[in-house]
Amino acid sequence: MKAEYKTKILTGLRPTNALTVANYLGAVKPILDLQGNGEKPFVFVADLHALTDNEPEVVNRRKEEIVAIYLALGLDPEKNVIYMQSDLKDLVYDLAMILARGITVSELLRVPALKDKIKPGVGPETANALLAFYPILMAADILIQRAEKVPVGEDQVSHLEAARELARKFNSKYGEVFPPPQPFAVNALKILSLKGEGKMSKSKPEGAILLTDTAKEIEKKIKSAETAFEGEMTPNLESIIKMAKGLTGDKEAHDKLDSLITRHMKKEQVMGELKKFISEIVCDFNENFQKKLMKIKSDENIVKNVLKDGGKIARERAEETMSLVYQVFK
Repeated sequence: MKAEYKTKILTGLRPTNALTVANYLGAVKPILDLQGNGEKPFVFVADLHALTDNEPEVVNRRKEEIVAIYLALGLDPEKNVIYMQSDLKDLVYDLAMILARGITVSELLRVPALKDKIKPGVGPETANALLAFYPILMAADILIQRAEKVPVGEDQVSHLEAARELARKFNSKYGEVFPPPQPFAVNALKILSLKGEGKMSKSKPEGAILLTDTAKEIEKKIKSAETAFEGEMTPNLESIIKMAKGLTGDKEAHDKLDSLITRHMKKEQVMGELKKFISEIVCDFNENFQKKLMKIKSDENIVKNVLKDGGKIARERAEETMSLVYQVFK
């Protein structure tokens, strides 16, 4: 048998707080770019995955918050199927148990997605067993929707290999139910810390622009950001320009940024003007986001209805998949 594949693209959101503009450019904007192409991506909040290293009360507090944040950033429920992973947990866990038969413990411990989840200083003696189950659950999330493509950055392609291999093994033994999911390359911008030490991260807020930052905080951070001497182009200057361009689609703003950089490379002293203009761009972005978020959060039914509608579609698709699985897995 060969099942019909319906879901073109699927991606997951990890419930977290204190997102940065780097999170927006690297994880949110690629989804926004996809939603306009008529594919109607499936987007789920990975609240079950979050339990690997968070207490339930923390996850429960954040999971609807992250949906509100993504809606405020432009995720359109009319163009995406948005749902909570835990709303399908009976089906997802069932499929995960079946898929687990197709991978050895040794293979599991070599999965890149698992290695990335283990925190520095944590070893087999202290890591909880749920971490080891992470790649299988990740595969079940993808395969239960029979997703053909999963958006990934260049450094994440290998993370899909476990799901692809489990799909191939099941199909070979029982029948072609699952499409081996293909990595779908996205233009995920990588933004450096304003302090010049690694990537921008909420764990180092002094070098990051948080979506909750006020205009005063933004201006202070960008004013003290590491850039470059006149006539020089450095990774930090390149990153802050990339950040500013990513936060506005205004052509005049892009042209002005290009003009200021051209003057900078001619050794003109324009860094103060450049930083001031970048601050204005970031402040506008944050202000617009914060207003939209406040409006969404003023009516708790907005997020609940989005998840209810998306969850209904996702469950119907998942039940259809499991019906096909049960037909051959006997």
